[in-house]
Amino acid sequence: MRTNRWLSCLLACAVCVVMCSCDSSDDDTPTEPNNSPDTGVPDVDNPDPINEECPLNDVGPTEGPYALKGACCYRTSNKARLDAEAAQRTLEFRLPYFMLINHRMTIDPVLFGDTTILRFENEEQNLLIRFTLPQKDGELVKGQGKLKIGPGRYNCDGTYSFYSEQAAPTESGAANRWYVPEIELEITNPEAQDRSLVSAPFKSALPISNRGSYLPYLGAAPDFALDWEGQSQGFNFLELAIGEDNYDCVGSRNGSKWKPGGKSVAYARVDQNEVGRIDLLGISFCQLMAFGARADAPSCSAARCTPGEAGCLWRRLPDSLCPVSEEDKAKWGCHLGYGGNPDNAPIELNCTADPPGDIDPDKGTPQGQCCDPLGREDSGLPACNAWAQINELVAAAVEITDKPADQLQQSCHGK
Repeated sequence: MRTNRWLSCLLACAVCVVMCSCDSSDDDTPTEPNNSPDTGVPDVDNPDPINEECPLNDVGPTEGPYALKGACCYRTSNKARLDAEAAQRTLEFRLPYFMLINHRMTIDPVLFGDTTILRFENEEQNLLIRFTLPQKDGELVKGQGKLKIGPGRYNCDGTYSFYSEQAAPTESGAANRWYVPEIELEITNPEAQDRSLVSAPFKSALPISNRGSYLPYLGAAPDFALDWEGQSQGFNFLELAIGEDNYDCVGSRNGSKWKPGGKSVAYARVDQNEVGRIDLLGISFCQLMAFGARADAPSCSAARCTPGEAGCLWRRLPDSLCPVSEEDKAKWGCHLGYGGNPDNAPIELNCTADPPGDIDPDKGTPQGQCCDPLGREDSGLPACNAWAQINELVAAAVEITDKPADQLQQSCHGK
């Protein structure tokens, strides 16, 4: 993807994760074809054996074509499902590992990582990706493609589904907030093996980039219920191995640890993440990002102060600026506006004191406006209203059904 940083495409995500334990399977090589009558997917001869180091955690299938296999614990091979005669190739992934790496002062992976990564490994937390790319005679070619990325659910049978426009509970907001729209992509360099393979036109990507994405977090199994939701805008890949060698695995698992194969950025707005409470902590996700896991955390609307000063409870100040009004959302996207927070590399500060002037409706502008992390009225800058969130990730090939799910993820333990 392009490095236009805050003017980039795609959709949103958030949150921290770390590594955890694994189980083993008695099966060896999955030779059975995929004969599921509900999916309509052709038989798949998965090229890799079942991986006994994958985190099974009593969530099946543990044998057959949908058992976890390969270096990254994929469910079903993308490479084996390619049709050389088709006009497009589809690559579908789930993120079994998604770790926030730049908020360690407030979200300590030692304290919170195991809980969060277990949600991913137990199929309770799902971020799904579908690339649709143009091809001719079995080779990628220049042209228009599509991308869909966002929250979804595991169907307990080895397949996954994006959420529908009716899936989210209305008592917490709009019913379509978990729905994931597609974004247009352009293939300009079919030979590329990284994120430069695709780019997203600014004009078509901006509305989706600025549409808030809500990632549901569930209470513990077996009685799933919505615990809290993380909101973000402006998702973009910073690093992504996407060549043919990575059609089934972007990253891998070594023993009980994950080895990331990509990196992403998204922006979590202060106001949107102040809503709701994390049951385990009794505070909002915004308070966790700002103050850490402390019961006496003030509201995120409290006066800001410099972390480290006597009496100051703030530990990480907002560092980014996201558009809020519809007028601004039509012009620019979320971007890093303050360079003082640690661990934000590889995002480069690229902002000016004045807001962008002439904005090309097709290409945007290479810069954004800087923001004041302390929100001082005399600074001449708007207050930073979001945090940049950098995540390392592993992507594993899966089958995503064409029918979106209308209901929240159900427990798949023992199935």
